[in-house]
Amino acid sequence: MEAGAILLAAGGSSRYGQCKQLVDINGSNLVRIAIDKLSPIFPHNRINVVIGANSEAMIRNIKDLPVNVVHNKHWQTGLASSLKAGINSLEPGCLAVMITLCDQVLVAEKHLRQLIDLWIGNPSNIIASAYADTLGTPAIFPAEFHLQLLALDGDAGAKSILRNNTDQIITLPIPEAEFDLDVPADLEKLKKLLRKH
Repeated sequence: MEAGAILLAAGGSSRYGQCKQLVDINGSNLVRIAIDKLSPIFPHNRINVVIGANSEAMIRNIKDLPVNVVHNKHWQTGLASSLKAGINSLEPGCLAVMITLCDQVLVAEKHLRQLIDLWIGNPSNIIASAYADTLGTPAIFPAEFHLQLLALDGDAGAKSILRNNTDQIITLPIPEAEFDLDVPADLEKLKKLLRKH
């Protein structure tokens, strides 16, 4: 499986009011939880964690994990710069990349495995999560789409590529991907949801 993973964790969490990637959740935090889900699936040298805001605290927090830390110095220009940093850090010969966000906490390892299995069976297709009447991350982009990701600008994420390539997308329903941690009130919601899961 010649695929890599990009975990986008560079944002400044302006709506949350503090570094949400490091908010305590049952003794762990968003970035470590996300890495824990990727680690059984991808070789560590193919997991690229893109950091930007609060970089020193982030590095201190994950330095014991054998992943590639990619520092996006241009994180303030928007999401596209983190996607570019992640794509440019992939190993040569990488046939596809899974793009994940650390605040989609309810997305489980089993969902990531299902996405990978779909891609293995359909290696030239984009594999995207379907939730809340939209398509989004986690999503897998074969190498032929990486130039389109590199061409994104500002705060544009990968959704525009999904919109422009609908005939080449295979979707996997992951309703859990709808929940993300945006504001402090979401943390209480999350704790309730985690008790149910």
